[in-house]
Amino acid sequence: MKPILFAAVLVLGISSIAVGQYKKGSVEEKLIQMDKLWTSAELKGDKNAASALIADDYFGTTQRGEVENKAQYLAGVVPNSDFVKSDDYKVTVYGNTAIMTHRGTVSGVRNIQFRSTHIWMKRSGKWQVVSHHGSMITPPDLGDSQ
Repeated sequence: MKPILFAAVLVLGISSIAVGQYKKGSVEEKLIQMDKLWTSAELKGDKNAASALIADDYFGTTQRGEVENKAQYLAGVVPNSDFVKSDDYKVTVYGNTAIMTHRGTVSGVRNIQFRSTHIWMKRSGKWQVVSHHGSMITPPDLGDSQ
């Protein structure tokens, strides 16, 4: 099995565990599945799939604190060999808007943990991310505990 196919199957398999806290078929479950597809598109470098999930007026803040629009975001979508495990999802829906937070653990080229907040909006019957904010989770400074 090709490594990228294996990673995609693994990400989708793990997603079934992550959405278990929400009712099957709920908006919250659907948005978590879409978030998993977004991550998969990023890992594969699939700009078309990523673009479909991102609104044209998207505004994001990267884990490094850089701000970006949709074109800038898509320019950075390139294939890579990282594996991302996303968990600790919290989704709250307010009509046609949803706020999602989760934790991501990246292994492979980059070995990091991060937290993300996504603002999803349903426009013309389609959910898309209009805003994203990512923050690195830094390991505790063990020197402070002495």
